[in-house]
Amino acid sequence: MPGTVITDLRRRGAVDPGRLLAGPLRGVGLLRLDPGRSTEVAADGVEHALYVTAGSGLAAPPEDVADAEAVDAGIPLVEGTAVVLPLGSRTVLTAGTAGLEYFHAVLAVPPAAADRTGRPEGGEPR
Repeated sequence: MPGTVITDLRRRGAVDPGRLLAGPLRGVGLLRLDPGRSTEVAADGVEHALYVTAGSGLAAPPEDVADAEAVDAGIPLVEGTAVVLPLGSRTVLTAGTAGLEYFHAVLAVPPAAADRTGRPEGGEPR
């Protein structure tokens, strides 16, 4: 298997697959949030796929979301939960009492596809 690379994401954290792959995968890694900590994930020019591998938490809209109807309590995250963020979307991940561990993949979006989203520069739907 020439060219095969095996990486322990638990020891390394994240890798750049662009060194080996020609597809849209731009970053992969196993990330951790300590209990009660939060991070915002924004799909600006890329898309994200997250898969919870351990712990629990919440995925909720950012506080500055203008659409009051879109603001809710969020989506509970437990082991085995997947979250996909299409181009132009955002979420805030907040770890529960045991913390949150998740596999995170970042995917490039071709410019032509980004132009078809119907979103002006500000990112709001037309």
